[in-house]
Amino acid sequence: MIGAMVAGDPYTTITEPTFVARFLLDPHTDTMETVANVDAFVDLPDGATWALTIFTVDEVARLLARWKETGEVANGSYFWAVDQLIVPEPGVAAMIAAIRELVRSGDITSVGIRCDDLD
Repeated sequence: MIGAMVAGDPYTTITEPTFVARFLLDPHTDTMETVANVDAFVDLPDGATWALTIFTVDEVARLLARWKETGEVANGSYFWAVDQLIVPEPGVAAMIAAIRELVRSGDITSVGIRCDDLD
């Protein structure tokens, strides 16, 4: 796994043989090792791009607890996201492992949201 952050580029990019994953890490709070809630784009060799929102199990629990306290989302009674992917632990490495399997199995087309090129 090769990670790259380029000055001026908002993405942390990971290049794998079968896909390129671009993560929108918050430079003030996230690191490649600790990120627990992130939007990502997965570019496939066929030109398709798939959007995912990736959470850890602990991050989902944290959000539900916060919403219970704030009254949001029916007092934290549920959690959902259209393009959600939940991984067992924080960090880009765990997220890449999950994406790798989604691409291998073809499930990326069910889990992610296709991003059509608007050009």
